[in-house]
Amino acid sequence: MFDREAERLALQEAVASLSGEDLAGSLQAVVERLPLATSVEAASLRVREQAGDRLHLLAAVGMPFRDVRRLALDDFTIPQARSVLAVGAKHSFAQALGLVWLQGEWLVSSDETMGLLIVGTRTARRPDEDDLRFLRGACEELAGQLGAIDRSPRALRLAALAVVRRLIHDTPELQDGLLHDLRQRERTVLELYSDGLSADEIAGLLVISPHTVRTHLKLAFRRLGVHSREEAAQVVRRDQLLTVL
Repeated sequence: MFDREAERLALQEAVASLSGEDLAGSLQAVVERLPLATSVEAASLRVREQAGDRLHLLAAVGMPFRDVRRLALDDFTIPQARSVLAVGAKHSFAQALGLVWLQGEWLVSSDETMGLLIVGTRTARRPDEDDLRFLRGACEELAGQLGAIDRSPRALRLAALAVVRRLIHDTPELQDGLLHDLRQRERTVLELYSDGLSADEIAGLLVISPHTVRTHLKLAFRRLGVHSREEAAQVVRRDQLLTVL
């Protein structure tokens, strides 16, 4: 039996400990406390570029690693976020993540939008009014903390790439599915390529040469019998469905 108040205290401490030196890591510590502290099942936290409308995904919980990796690489703007929040669980964004309830909390400090926290559930579970009131308070504290953080486009892009690299290195190798015959690096390169990244972008992300990326892709294509990005993406999507089922 968990102690709700202890979880909420731990969340407040994580917010207070926010560090610009490891922004993604410290924000991850915040969102990982949200499910037990506020009765949500999934959460994603984005930080806004200073003097811009782009929102960078820097932390998430309760979401498949492939979805987090994809969202961390995608461009996402304030207008897009407003569209998602206006439509809610019926939006394609929520449906792609399997959410049946979704709510967003803007992180605002001194009339400036610092970021956005999106929380959701996949079941009938819902936060009650007390949970939501506490969540809003935590968001206010978090917004104040973000005011002292470097939110330049370069800093946030690097933080988002750190999220992707962590997922690449920490995700265990899966033995089932259509891609199980690929080597782990071939699989990673293929999935990133299927997400739309170029060989140069993948090389920068994995800190390898574009030639090595193309070699991994060539071997993966040969093993799978595919000949284009579109065919590769279809195999990756089918593999994802099989590993879920």
